Amino acid sequence: MNSLEEYGALFQNLGLSELVVEDGDFKLKLRKDTANQSADSESQEILQDKEKMNGSVSMTEDKKREETLDGEPIKAPLLGIFYAASGENKAVKEGDTVKAGDVLCTIEAMKMMNEVKSTKSGIVSKVCAKEGDLVEYNQTLFVVKAS
Repeated sequence: MNSLEEYGALFQNLGLSELVVEDGDFKLKLRKDTANQSADSESQEILQDKEKMNGSVSMTEDKKREETLDGEPIKAPLLGIFYAASGENKAVKEGDTVKAGDVLCTIEAMKMMNEVKSTKSGIVSKVCAKEGDLVEYNQTLFVVKAS
């Protein structure tokens, strides 16, 4: 990325609330002031339709989905790219049995691979992310139901 316009476009396309970029002496911080924004219902509907077309889900829809899932959610510890397979381990699928501490997936952030481990033993009842998805901090990746 070479221009402020590219960073601004990335910030808007990903729907981020904050973006911090540091490269040597260059520092850039973009932040969306959500406290002072009041959108009418029509503009919110347009935004939600756009998000659905882009394959992302609004936070309220994500919360509703979490409430209907049976089990404990395993959430992303950081923002990055989701990889279902971790090293030599195969991708975890719905119906697989996992133990607390088992590696469920990997998230790539800043060219570093970070393992996501299960916090609970049980059966994976839902896989909520797909290979190559950009996942956000605290986004539900898996739901594990006690066996």
